[in-house]
Amino acid sequence: MNARMGTRQALARTQVEYAELLLADGGTASRTKALALLNEAVETARALEMRLVLERGLAAKLRAQGVTRGSGSVSLDAVAALVQEERPDLRQHASPDGTVTILFTDIEGSTAMTERLGDHRAQEVLRAHNRIVRQHVTAHGGFEVKSQGDGFMVAFQSARRALACAIALQRGFAGYCERNPETPIRVRIGLHTGEAIKEADDFFGTTVIQAARIATHAAGGEILVSALLRELTESSGEFRFGDLRAVELKGFSGARHVAPVHW
Repeated sequence: MNARMGTRQALARTQVEYAELLLADGGTASRTKALALLNEAVETARALEMRLVLERGLAAKLRAQGVTRGSGSVSLDAVAALVQEERPDLRQHASPDGTVTILFTDIEGSTAMTERLGDHRAQEVLRAHNRIVRQHVTAHGGFEVKSQGDGFMVAFQSARRALACAIALQRGFAGYCERNPETPIRVRIGLHTGEAIKEADDFFGTTVIQAARIATHAAGGEILVSALLRELTESSGEFRFGDLRAVELKGFSGARHVAPVHW
């Protein structure tokens, strides 16, 4: 009925809901049909800037492809999924040795915030969040690879600049919270470094996903970095780190070590 009437927004929502029912069935034929519905719904939601429908559709698409988000963030999954599909050329944003440092951000409890404030007020808070992120990313020479919902993926040539940007972001959000105690923004940040030049497929398959997964382990107001990134930056004496801790990153075998950054 929605298709006949040409109501694209309602159609996209219906397609996502129908796909979720098909995925609950669990059969191969149902999963194939669900993916077809989700592909159409995601394309429409992206074109019409339907943030919540897009995030829900991408999350369902990840489940259909065998990726569950567990306790992670839909926004982080959405950003990582889009980047994996589009595979942007990051060579010009790589350091001379071919490495790129990836930073992911995500608002903690954004869904609850939207329910509490309502869509209009929540969008105002989100716009303030986006301004803070983009201001500091620009100031530190980062490249905004992708943003979706309340999640950002940013690339840096320098691991030091990426970490300095993460610290500036948390300080910026702390200042916002002091000025706006009724609508606080608590953001989790995760960073990892990988080689984007020689093994592009591996970079998008592991470095990007690992950075996103690290961010899901951060609490609001926390910066977590991989053990490799800590090793690359701690010798300068510019940054202070907490103790390494072992975490299980979804999609990766074995424990990985991450460290909090004092800001």
